[in-house]
Amino acid sequence: MSTAAGRTRPSWKVWAVVAVLFVVVAGLLHAYRNTNVLTADRLCGGLVSAAKADAVLPGSGRVSAERGGIAGDLTDTECEIGKSSLVVGGGKGTLSVRVAEERGDFPFVDGSWPDPAQASFISGPVTGGLYEYDGWVLLPEKCWTTKPVIVEAHSTEPVSDTTAFGALLTDAARAVAAEKACGTLPKEPGSPLPPRSQAARPAQEGRLCGLDGFSIRGQVLAGSEVLEAGQAAPADLWSCTVSLGGDSNRPAAQDGFMTYMAARDPLLLAAVEKAPGTHKGTAPGGREADVVEPQRIVLPCGGGVYLAMESGLQYTETRQRHAGTPPLDTFFESFVRSAAKSFDCGTAAR
Repeated sequence: MSTAAGRTRPSWKVWAVVAVLFVVVAGLLHAYRNTNVLTADRLCGGLVSAAKADAVLPGSGRVSAERGGIAGDLTDTECEIGKSSLVVGGGKGTLSVRVAEERGDFPFVDGSWPDPAQASFISGPVTGGLYEYDGWVLLPEKCWTTKPVIVEAHSTEPVSDTTAFGALLTDAARAVAAEKACGTLPKEPGSPLPPRSQAARPAQEGRLCGLDGFSIRGQVLAGSEVLEAGQAAPADLWSCTVSLGGDSNRPAAQDGFMTYMAARDPLLLAAVEKAPGTHKGTAPGGREADVVEPQRIVLPCGGGVYLAMESGLQYTETRQRHAGTPPLDTFFESFVRSAAKSFDCGTAAR
């Protein structure tokens, strides 16, 4: 059929082709902006699996990365991964993955990391710690130079699946170790060991933090409510934060009274032994030990047991209020005595 100007109108077949092309382009655009169909399998120059990043970041959407590649100097390795979507309620959040050097017992004593009693630890073929927003995995010892080296990740959104978080970090550490030919890691880590509960709970008398015979009742003001939080003991990576109920101000209560740590994990022990100043000495009670710092020691039983203690703001506040509060050495001695038995290390005293 011709128009008045003598031009031919497009037939219905042409319109059908145009419609199909429009649908195809729209579909490709949707797939590109809202899914991972057209995303590379690995991001950041091969450092991170796109599928594993997608499993960690909440919601649906497309993951993409800025920066990338495993740097010649490992500690220059860093990548930012985001999830975006044009769909209402779609994905959000950013995940920062990088390689860093740390002191050996950093997860227990470095204040820039969350309370270790809130961690879900992994141990065995893979050594690491997972928190609500943060996580780390140790690289094999052959990858270290002067200090232990970790792959760490930090999320702007809460990570609800610690198993997926551990898998992402393990995969990234595996990629680094393979690139640098400095060791091997399995494809998947072991199951994370979570805290016994999400909130502090009343301590059982004579079994504080799950350690037989352990108590601080005689070392704190009579009638103080003693609370505990942490993983079940014994474990290859373990921590427990003790706090006191009552009238302590809120910042001090959040920091806790005392945090106790123990580790039998071989790679973490190797990292601890690299701490500067570590030397042969004695544990409370006179037993031989490697001393990292006054309240951080390694007992030589089996493969070794790292025992450490860190005081919190509540301890400082309590000692200011109550002159009879014992010094730190007293608390550490009672902890070492009980922990040595619970962690199959005999007794701390001769």
